[in-house]
Amino acid sequence: MKRKWLLLLFPIALILLTITRNNPWIAEFIFARGIYKYYALVWSSITQWIPFSLMELGIILLPAAVIGWVLWVIVRLVKSKKDRIKFLLRQILSVLCLGSVVFFWLTVTCLVNYNRYTFTQISGLEVRASYKEELYELCLELTQKANTLREQLKKVDEEGAMALEDNSVRELSKTARIAYQKLGEEYDVFTYKTAYTKPIYFSRAMSYTDLVGIYCPFTMETNVNIDVSEYSRASTMTHELAHYYGFMREDEANFISYLACINSDSLEFQYSGVMLGLIHATNQLYQVDLEKYREIWGQYNEGVRTDLVQNNLYWQELRESKIRQISETVNDAYLKANHQEDGVKSYGRMVDLLLAWHRKQTE
Repeated sequence: MKRKWLLLLFPIALILLTITRNNPWIAEFIFARGIYKYYALVWSSITQWIPFSLMELGIILLPAAVIGWVLWVIVRLVKSKKDRIKFLLRQILSVLCLGSVVFFWLTVTCLVNYNRYTFTQISGLEVRASYKEELYELCLELTQKANTLREQLKKVDEEGAMALEDNSVRELSKTARIAYQKLGEEYDVFTYKTAYTKPIYFSRAMSYTDLVGIYCPFTMETNVNIDVSEYSRASTMTHELAHYYGFMREDEANFISYLACINSDSLEFQYSGVMLGLIHATNQLYQVDLEKYREIWGQYNEGVRTDLVQNNLYWQELRESKIRQISETVNDAYLKANHQEDGVKSYGRMVDLLLAWHRKQTE
């Protein structure tokens, strides 16, 4: 069969991953700032104008397509009086070829970026072991910033939690694009334009998988869950856009999101970014010093406390979901497969970057 050559794409992809893992310069300048960058610009400029998420549509249609194909194969096998083995082998080959193409596509547009220079190297931040007192000071500073910003945000929902003045994802996308343009003045890896982020229609269902946002390299779409707390929407959007820029590590995407938000002219974005940093920092403080954590919690103003409480109540309803447990297991395996050895725990490593940045600002 003529398409057999497609099977070669799988080992080629493995070779690319091996080469870039051992040579980060190639991953950074040939792929992340080269092939991937222009792929992202061209492909996203097309898909961003489609008013719904192609990724979400694909997720909905994929099970039906697989079931339909399986049924078709079974019917053909039953009806066929001869060459059943040959027909079945052709179908298996087709599946293997498709898998090879998808893996190669994913490798070039996503997996290779795991091997690029770390944002620590690009930014020049010095990540090192920190004292507990440094972590406490970071939490204290973030608390003060969160309190100040929250007092300036007047719109709330019926529960008293922060509400966006304009919760249109398209409008938030425009603000996020401007935020990254400003960040690009300091770091040249963010100089090209981002695509518009899209809302997930079945956001509540997405929450059951413990996801608030997702980036799809096949469609170059960034997608956000619009069912969760509104204070987190801006930082979720900038987090997914960090993936769009080729920063696939979760800890780095969180930190980049923080930087983009706090450098924005929008108070809502600033608050969202500070809250992102505050939650990660206090989660770490909780593990090392419960008394200090309680002290920080006691300093939250009513608005910040309400936002956190309402957010916790929302997720508490979903905490025992089997779907969520399966999703976390899959995500953990994916992260470890891409050499984020801490798995889902790598989300907490953002605090090291926050501390490094805080230390640099102080110095």
